[in-house]
Amino acid sequence: MAFVELLSEADAPPGVETIFSAVAEQYGFVPNILRALGNCPDLLVTFVPFWAQVYRSPTIGPRLRALAALGTAKAQDCTYCVAHMTASARRAGVIEQEICAIGNPVDEKAVFDPREALILELADTLTRDADGTTDELRARLRDYFTDNEIVNIVVAIGMYNFTSRVLKSLSIEVEDIFTVDAETDSSDAQPARDTARSAS
Repeated sequence: MAFVELLSEADAPPGVETIFSAVAEQYGFVPNILRALGNCPDLLVTFVPFWAQVYRSPTIGPRLRALAALGTAKAQDCTYCVAHMTASARRAGVIEQEICAIGNPVDEKAVFDPREALILELADTLTRDADGTTDELRARLRDYFTDNEIVNIVVAIGMYNFTSRVLKSLSIEVEDIFTVDAETDSSDAQPARDTARSAS
């Protein structure tokens, strides 16, 4: 159970309810992290636009962003983040073999191209040690990415680390639509998986 109240639409203040409605219209549901942040409306109205811009920024594209996100989620061992970011990765075209490889450096280098493997390495490094970006790692980033790509990648990893820390500290549980076993083939499960994938 979440450590703080997860506001429902009925309990949300007017400004918060407006954001909930907009998010639900775009994503199909209101993520629990936003329901928790609704307890501080001033933070919610600041967080949502920034969160959305990091998610949709075209600089690195959906696949590289999804790898940065899922790599960070797995390094954080954040159940909520892994559920959401796995759905996002699938939506971005990351296949199951690749998803399973994330978090294992040997498998990552075997499955992903050098740019993608480097993003995953950076996600793991920054998540486990804020001072872990060595000059050698920076030099390799310079070999593969432009300045604007590097900034976008680092901001995305930082953002996903921020959200995972909020989620874990407040013990925010994964939404019900993500609890359906992704391998279940029942007709009842498929709509829930489709909704989760389109929303992340």
